[in-house]
Amino acid sequence: MIEEVFEGFFKLVARLIGQIFIELIFEILIKGPGYFIIKLFSVAAPDPDSAKVIFTGILFWVIIGLSSYGVYSVLGASS
Repeated sequence: MIEEVFEGFFKLVARLIGQIFIELIFEILIKGPGYFIIKLFSVAAPDPDSAKVIFTGILFWVIIGLSSYGVYSVLGASS
């Protein structure tokens, strides 16, 4: 009986922590850069929940990753 209560409680806490991490990653790491990049090149303020902001945020991280790999490849090859 008591195990069922604790099991339900721990599932709830784990789900809450997982939701916080997903929100943090999605809102800050993807939508944040996308919003600021579009805001730089747009006259009107962009909608933070638009697909354009999300796509730009993902594209930003893809470019950062590929650039980092390129720099690592060049500097790693010279060693």
